[in-house]
Amino acid sequence: MNKKPAILFDIDYTLFDTDFFKESKLLKHKIYDEVIGVLESLAETTTLGIFSKGETEFQKTKLNKTGIGKFFKENNVHIFDDKGANLRDILEKYKSFKLFIVDDKLEILHSAKKHMPQIFTIWVKRGPFAQNQEKIPDFNPDTEIKNLSVIPSLILNT
Repeated sequence: MNKKPAILFDIDYTLFDTDFFKESKLLKHKIYDEVIGVLESLAETTTLGIFSKGETEFQKTKLNKTGIGKFFKENNVHIFDDKGANLRDILEKYKSFKLFIVDDKLEILHSAKKHMPQIFTIWVKRGPFAQNQEKIPDFNPDTEIKNLSVIPSLILNT
């Protein structure tokens, strides 16, 4: 088991303020207020990764234009058109870590938990997907948050 935990973040509505981006007609890139502080506090003690849906260069532009791309090594950035189809391979890559996954889509967290029961699932309840999400029978994420600022203490105490 790797001593350093790993945490995989989704981009949209998790790190990146997608509503603001849409309102700016896709011109202004902005992350949520707490993101830099959270990533800075995790950078030394945690392997930081991205597990996101979308067109790769478009998503990487969001990371770089907001200044947070520097927190993620290239080999820990996983962007796919279909996250679900690639979930098993990505989880397998991190099986030697204590793994945390942060997403606004409950179905991704549910699938991750089914593939790897020991994974710690963190549901970020912001954005349209989280707001309109139906409960999944027999599944609750390990924790629900509205803001990423609690993640460093969660990782420390889990």
